[in-house]
Amino acid sequence: MDFGEGMDDLAREQRSSRWLIRIAIAAVIVLLAAVIPSPYSIERPGPVVDTLGSVEIKGKEAPVVKIDDAKTYPTSGKLNLLTVSIMGTPDKPASWLSLVPALLDPSQRIAPRDEFFPRGVTTEDRTKMNAVEMDSSQTAAAAAAFHELKEPVGTQFLVSQLASDGPAAGKLEEGDELRTVNGQRIADFEAFQKTVAATPADTALSIGIVRDGAARTVEITPTRVAGAETPMIGIAVALKIELPEDVHFSLENIGGPSAGLTFALAIYDKLTPGEMLEGKTVSGTGTMSPTGKVGAIGGLEQKMWAASRAGTDLFLMPVGNCADVPSSIPGGMEVVPVDTLGEAIAAIDQKNSGGTPRGLERCSG
Repeated sequence: MDFGEGMDDLAREQRSSRWLIRIAIAAVIVLLAAVIPSPYSIERPGPVVDTLGSVEIKGKEAPVVKIDDAKTYPTSGKLNLLTVSIMGTPDKPASWLSLVPALLDPSQRIAPRDEFFPRGVTTEDRTKMNAVEMDSSQTAAAAAAFHELKEPVGTQFLVSQLASDGPAAGKLEEGDELRTVNGQRIADFEAFQKTVAATPADTALSIGIVRDGAARTVEITPTRVAGAETPMIGIAVALKIELPEDVHFSLENIGGPSAGLTFALAIYDKLTPGEMLEGKTVSGTGTMSPTGKVGAIGGLEQKMWAASRAGTDLFLMPVGNCADVPSSIPGGMEVVPVDTLGEAIAAIDQKNSGGTPRGLERCSG
């Protein structure tokens, strides 16, 4: 064998070995990235549910919203409830590799896991809290719809869950009725939350309650926990409302308070003559107070993507989320910020009459 040819073969073998080593190292890195948990979660568009339609529950079709013993009217079009899903929980953290697709998809958002699961909050805790908030949002939505229809509604705010290490632990109990905060009657839970969030550091709130039929006052100092944007007292609150008619909701595996606006619109549409949507697809998001006030929600951009993919003609959002509107609206949807249930109804009516409801210009003043 020629000496030069032998050297060439050796060089080729060395180059081949180096490439194999590089491939092996890359494979190890990918494998590690696939199994090593990251401290991040992915927020992405979730399921879309037509609140005027039906869902399958235990193999049977059931209307999403049903009103007992009341005269209801035909509806048309779709009134979409929007959700987000979270990948990456304390129990099942997202791997580093799973974050890569989200980096390339504008409909998904990567954020620290503490933003969704504050320290000490488990997946089970969040699921229970979301279930309570969903129940409360449904009841509040029904109250708001009847309020809009000038029907009488009675309201109570009851402590339904406490964080074991939260500021309210040992001071409030499940079942306590919240009556006042700093001497002012609690007529709207959103306003109560804002009072808690705006409380200066190390300042106690005076909260009037009724427990076992007896009135009393407790002092609670809100605190800020990891991952939370504002101070809180560590409770979940359920609404106990006396409605003029019984309203039932059929949904599974969806929680949180942000469906309040669409629930209220669905109830109002069913209880009023004429087809409110006139065949259009309207999607919306926003919390709802018993008196019809629309409140801010999380995951606005992801819900916009969900709405766009559902072929939305009109997207209703809370005025309180104006700062969260993305620079580019998915699908070029018509977006209308609203502050009350009445404004949402008026926007739909204006759209049906060929007009243009006040849109995102409202967010700029």
